[in-house]
Amino acid sequence: MKRLQHRIGALLLAAVALGALAGRADAISENAIVRNVPYVIAFKPMYSGTVPFTGVMKLTFNNGIVSGTYTDDSIKPGGPFANRRNVYVSGGISGQRIDFTIGPIGFHGIFYGNTIAGSAIIRGRIYEFEAQRGMPGHKMTDRPT
Repeated sequence: MKRLQHRIGALLLAAVALGALAGRADAISENAIVRNVPYVIAFKPMYSGTVPFTGVMKLTFNNGIVSGTYTDDSIKPGGPFANRRNVYVSGGISGQRIDFTIGPIGFHGIFYGNTIAGSAIIRGRIYEFEAQRGMPGHKMTDRPT
């Protein structure tokens, strides 16, 4: 069973990584206005081989201010946002740095291309996360949904 979970997690992260190759033309910066940008996010305890928790964010970037929603789509039970939909996301960007909260949990990361990567502290543990621009199971397009 654990072997299957690891393979599913690896396949999910591989699919998300492949989607990053065909990104949108919109440049995300602290001086841009870009609405409803979809991101698939995966997060797990740092240095663990466990299957990550996953979700989908739809973010709006408005001159350095980040807002949007998060919806849990994780197959792994017991996540910090288990079965939650439309959890408010807020934060800001400065240069390539992004800081945002999903509900009460703060995430801190760096933009590189169509990816955001960083860390968060959840229930007293350090988690690593990666968010790829796009929607799960859908071909990436140049238009937000």
